[in-house]
Amino acid sequence: MIHIRDIEPTEDAKMNEYRLTGRCNNFKYFIFLSFLVVVTNSETLAMQQITPSEQMLYSTVKITTLSDDGTVETGTGFFFDFVVEGSKFVPTIVTNKHVMEGADRIKIVFHIAEQGRPSGQFVTYDIGVTSGSVFNHPDPNVDLCAIPIANILLESNINNKPIFAKAIRLDVIPPDEDWQYFDVIEDVTMIGYPRGISDETNNLPVVRRGITATSLGKPYNGKQEFMVDMACFPGSSGSPVFLYNSGMYIDRRNNSIIAGERLYFVGVLHAGPIIGNDGQIVLAQQPKIYVPTMMHLGYVIRSTQLRVLDAEIRRLLTDEVRKKIEIDSIAN
Repeated sequence: MIHIRDIEPTEDAKMNEYRLTGRCNNFKYFIFLSFLVVVTNSETLAMQQITPSEQMLYSTVKITTLSDDGTVETGTGFFFDFVVEGSKFVPTIVTNKHVMEGADRIKIVFHIAEQGRPSGQFVTYDIGVTSGSVFNHPDPNVDLCAIPIANILLESNINNKPIFAKAIRLDVIPPDEDWQYFDVIEDVTMIGYPRGISDETNNLPVVRRGITATSLGKPYNGKQEFMVDMACFPGSSGSPVFLYNSGMYIDRRNNSIIAGERLYFVGVLHAGPIIGNDGQIVLAQQPKIYVPTMMHLGYVIRSTQLRVLDAEIRRLLTDEVRKKIEIDSIAN
């Protein structure tokens, strides 16, 4: 039995954040996800529980990048809260640097919340991109960046169109000492928008499942990355990759089989190898990946690199910047 702390918004909405924690009375496992919702006072009403699978779906958005020269491309982003200090945090959308490269603005379609769940209605925001509007990972070789969205969340509340989203936080990332206990072959789930494909009627992403192609516990070729065995098309760049087990999984720390669910955020897809016409294997990022030459492998940046980006955002924050990108949520 999974017990989830549920809420339902009422009138005079203010931003709030709650953590979902799953527990099984007889088996040891944890589900960690946090999400942004809209509430007002201490009264909270029960809502239909949202499953871990649904939580993963609503953690992502399709990013459509538009350039002044008319170029239109798509990628994937996911909600992530940085600089969490008590009730305050910096809400963002994380994606790859190369997804944002050359974009003058981006378009994102958000879900509108109603009674603690997605309403089936959407709101679209056209967001201008400037050199100061994106936080880049400090290492030029790590393909990660974050787009602050506090102004969008607050504006949506003022307009009575509160955004429904499931935001990931650092505590969904396995601790450094736990990576050694993952098995060599693990089931992984990726949520994204390959070639921009999505359920447009319901504004939902596509789910891909596969296995780890290299060990999670051993950085691939000395980089903070690992490989996955699944089809990774353009548009999937920026997709979050989860280790998700439902039913049973092996706990290598205690050499036991655990009944229950396990959900970890383990990485972000950023590229995939292809076989060129001359037979050489090369690294490719969107948009030049072709189905006949794909190897159905993907390069995934370890989620631990989000901790580095969190430290970088903290370094760049000034009191003036905080006022623009930080949200203060009042817990009930």
